[in-house]
Amino acid sequence: MARLSPLLGLVAILAVITPTPAQQPSSGKTEPTERPLVEAVPVARNPALLAVAQRLQEAYEIDLKLGLGNNPKLSRNYEVTPLKPEHVENALSIFAWMDAELKRYPAGCVKKFGVKSFVLANAFTARALKTTNPNYSPTFIGDKSTASIFVTVPAVITPTIEALGKGYIHSTLFNYLLGDASALAPDMTAAHWKSIESDDTKPETESGKRLTKSSNTRDGLYKIMWDPSDFNELITLSSTDARLKQRIDLVQRFLQNLDPQFNQSYWAILSTVPESQRIVCLNDLSDTHAADQIKADPSIQSDLQFLETQWGFKVLWQPGSPPPPMPPKVRLEYSYFTDNKQLHLRILLKMIREELAIYPVEVTRRLNVKNLYVLNDFNFRGAGVAGQGLSWLPQVSFAYGLHSFDPQKTASMDFLRRTIHHEVLHLLDKEFSKEGGPIHGDAWDSLNQKGFMYKIGRVSALAAAAPNYPNAPSQSTYYKDNTKWQGFAEPYGMNVATDDRATLYARLMTMTQADEGRGDQTFITKLLNDPIMRAKAERLREFFQHLKRDLNIASPCPFYERIEAPLPQPKG
Repeated sequence: MARLSPLLGLVAILAVITPTPAQQPSSGKTEPTERPLVEAVPVARNPALLAVAQRLQEAYEIDLKLGLGNNPKLSRNYEVTPLKPEHVENALSIFAWMDAELKRYPAGCVKKFGVKSFVLANAFTARALKTTNPNYSPTFIGDKSTASIFVTVPAVITPTIEALGKGYIHSTLFNYLLGDASALAPDMTAAHWKSIESDDTKPETESGKRLTKSSNTRDGLYKIMWDPSDFNELITLSSTDARLKQRIDLVQRFLQNLDPQFNQSYWAILSTVPESQRIVCLNDLSDTHAADQIKADPSIQSDLQFLETQWGFKVLWQPGSPPPPMPPKVRLEYSYFTDNKQLHLRILLKMIREELAIYPVEVTRRLNVKNLYVLNDFNFRGAGVAGQGLSWLPQVSFAYGLHSFDPQKTASMDFLRRTIHHEVLHLLDKEFSKEGGPIHGDAWDSLNQKGFMYKIGRVSALAAAAPNYPNAPSQSTYYKDNTKWQGFAEPYGMNVATDDRATLYARLMTMTQADEGRGDQTFITKLLNDPIMRAKAERLREFFQHLKRDLNIASPCPFYERIEAPLPQPKG
């Protein structure tokens, strides 16, 4: 039977993205196809998607199709939410990194997997799940009956979505292989795999436990092998875990039997961490006396001891200390302070102590912060980071990067002071803001002007109701285009609701201390003349009133004296 021409196929099941005549191949026969039950939506005529479809067909012999929810055959198993025109850009983003992942496979290997179609939709919700909540996360669902992979295109693309999605495409492809070849490889059956599982509680680190647990499934182990950092850690774990080593050997042998290009040289290349994902320490660790003067500085040591006692965390400041645990797979460059910046560190720690000391112990005890990383260089994704609340960790931490900190400049001192409180609010938000609370979800989002959308993250109901409002993440000049909106202490607050709260909170907490005690007059004037910003400030105060009541915090309290102080009038 002749091969279908590019971009044609199971049109009785799915609408197909079909190139214009000029884009059709100049040779090759096509088989007659049934007329689609529903005409292709306008998305199918998007030139960028047509170009992607052509590349997929030429490189991998994979067709690109659109899922339509009212097709009887597809609808038996899934409730399909068709791809909307405003989400085409997100689909293009997904295919950009999908293509990058597929190119990592040996030449011609993807064509052997038997996948003939990628089907796009905003959601494929399995009817068997009996749920009314569609899954808008980036998922890849293998459907052998149509030789397809259903690709979910989420409404919002974030770095986390991309990181997760890259792994999902590999595990989905592997499940295709298992479906075709498991009968020929008894050692790869689910029953045998179950008999060689590892105890995922034995590894000492959280990442070790996570990787061991994931590697207990066949597709989970395969997915790990495509992440150089995780794969290297898995190999290290296998040196003391015979069952894990057996599982790795089984997967590698299985793949090499299918395609000889999956040899040891290939796995060595796959486990090499690229420069773009390396963690680089910029300290000269051969200099064992780089921090002798800091260790002997009574002011610095007193502040360190106070912070560790008051908050219960460990302050990491000495060269040789571990890096802050930032999200993996992205380049991190870091360094700790040495004696040549002793004065900077002394002034810095004094300010950190003064600002963090005002928080009531009832709050600090509940936050349960593990570490405070005090860094000189802190470069993540190629950009310098001033502060980071590591709230995604099992036990949260802070990190400050002060390479550009200049204690001789008032603006630099003020920026650091705001950074301290900004990161605290992120941790408070995560720990104490709950559904139905004064700053949670729409209780906060509804304060914004109608039509406003944060750049990333949750979209408010008001914004969603705005007709033809552009998809915020696609706006390349987002902050410049959104200067008209009221209610924001800083443009950075338009990024996501949590940063909106954190930037406003940091300004509120430092407005009288700023400019060497003269006050942040620009912010104070703006606050008094911006009713939305004042409403947000009142919501923050309400949040802390709830906290005071719930934790039974006694008065007087330096923190509440500051957050509840009357708004000052602008000077001059």
